[in-house]
Amino acid sequence: MKGLMIGVAALTLVGLPAYAQTGMTAPATAQSGRIDPGEYLVFFGFDQANLDAAARQVVQQAADSWRSGGQAQVTVTGFTDTAGRPQYNERLSARRAQAVEAELVRLGVPASSITTVARGQDDLLVPTGDGVREPRNRRVSIVVPAPPVPPPAPMAEAAPPPPPPEPAPEPDRFNFTLGPVYGHNFGESDGKGGDKTQSDMVGAELVFHAFPTFLGGVSLKQMALWSLNSLDDGLAGRSVVSLDFAPDLGIFRPTLSINGGGVYGNGVQNGFVVGPEIGFNVAIYRGFNLGLKAAYDYQFRNAGLDEGILWGGLDLGIRF
Repeated sequence: MKGLMIGVAALTLVGLPAYAQTGMTAPATAQSGRIDPGEYLVFFGFDQANLDAAARQVVQQAADSWRSGGQAQVTVTGFTDTAGRPQYNERLSARRAQAVEAELVRLGVPASSITTVARGQDDLLVPTGDGVREPRNRRVSIVVPAPPVPPPAPMAEAAPPPPPPEPAPEPDRFNFTLGPVYGHNFGESDGKGGDKTQSDMVGAELVFHAFPTFLGGVSLKQMALWSLNSLDDGLAGRSVVSLDFAPDLGIFRPTLSINGGGVYGNGVQNGFVVGPEIGFNVAIYRGFNLGLKAAYDYQFRNAGLDEGILWGGLDLGIRF
């Protein structure tokens, strides 16, 4: 009895390394089934290569796994126990592998997707000596690789923040204009105490417009004139300040102004004047504008409203 116990212990010690080498735990009984994800075992009777009902169910599971796993290559490996000659056992393991292959093909797995291997009595699941009938070694292993794990989806790059809105362009605040003017004076004294007469004036006007708002602004205007058809022809001038209503409509800017200032020099009645002015400016090219204007000055030293000065002129200007 003592010798029997020592023998069993020795066989156990010999078997442990073999289990570690095969990478699997030997089942307690020769029962077909799945032993690991993607690996199935089908067991056979002694010296047999036919599939029983339980084995067919396991092959069905392997075929289903192949269909759901991306249809990878299936490996079918046949084994035997150590009873019989090694050459015979190798042929028997091949018949067992072919029986499983045929069932897989019947279940829809293409033969081109199946690799069969015959190992005979090599790589025993349960280590034994020669000539031992061990049911757990009479098997076929079906390995269905797991589908490859898809790479993680690339993280969507965060959309770059929208660029800050471009600042609105600064409106043109200032405008210089220079252009010819003509004036007709309806009430000019001859300078010697005689009756009032009329005169004409030609020259140029320089205007500095300031546009602090969309609707208009203030202008400073200076004329340099030559009086004609008067008793004292010669140089004259006009200096006024105006309040402008000039809405900016893009390329077109109408103007309505109130002028106030004075006239002086030859051919005019020196004194203060006030009156309206109308006109418009048209942008012609990149800040340059062309304008037309007309104005009337009431002269405080003349009693009648019809004894003022009527002006007309052109402007060529630049905005900035």
